[in-house]
Amino acid sequence: MLLAGCTVARLGYEMLPWFALWQLERHLSLDSAQRGLANERLDSLHAWHRQTQMPRYASLIDTAVSRLDAPLTATDLGAWRAQMFALWQAPAERIAPDLAELALTLRPAQIDRLERRLADSTAELRRKTLGGSADERLEARAERWQERMEWLLGDLTAAQRAELRRLAAERPSDEAAWLDERQARNERLVHLARRIAKERPSREQATAWSAALLAGFWQSEDPDRARRLAANAENGDRVAAAMLNTASRNQREHMRAKLGDIERDVLRMISRATRS
Repeated sequence: MLLAGCTVARLGYEMLPWFALWQLERHLSLDSAQRGLANERLDSLHAWHRQTQMPRYASLIDTAVSRLDAPLTATDLGAWRAQMFALWQAPAERIAPDLAELALTLRPAQIDRLERRLADSTAELRRKTLGGSADERLEARAERWQERMEWLLGDLTAAQRAELRRLAAERPSDEAAWLDERQARNERLVHLARRIAKERPSREQATAWSAALLAGFWQSEDPDRARRLAANAENGDRVAAAMLNTASRNQREHMRAKLGDIERDVLRMISRATRS
């Protein structure tokens, strides 16, 4: 949400409990008791996140803004990305008991529905991402990178667009590995739900299993895929650093304004939490 931009980010963040409940409803077809439990826990989680985690986001954004006038390296961007992923650990620990309690109420038909929904969404992504010829996939990749850069920098020059396409061809992303990892992550979630439904553990044991899943949610269990994903991320960092370092003075001001707007929105959300 924080990368979606200013007011959109703020409105999106405010709607997160509703959106999360809607997604749970779509994937699990909750009954009234489950819906009440999920709604209560999501509201509590949202309040906790606003009060305790948003200041950490504000700090990261402030650090990024302070570096905008200096050349950036792929190492810089990789470090920021690692910091963002590190912020997941506290929410993972906070979410685990709620995930466990909901999982303990699930019926086999609901877990089957979850599995189908996740499989369908991954299949659709595969179709969109891996469909077409190699040239078409390269063009789609370049367009995605261009959209991201233009969101941050504003309009790119013809030379910048040409350079972006050259970099896209020189450092291809491994979309297949990313999709395989997404599928594996979904399968781990379904496996946890089935295990809890079958073994009916205590709440404490279900929480421990949920915490273990969530702690490693963004880490691949497959060594080969982990290497491919790491290489993909590093390639992306190199491309982003190369493009950011070509930014004109006006483009840097555009970038500063974008990040500044997001930081102000985050601070407003923190202020609201303090007042309430």
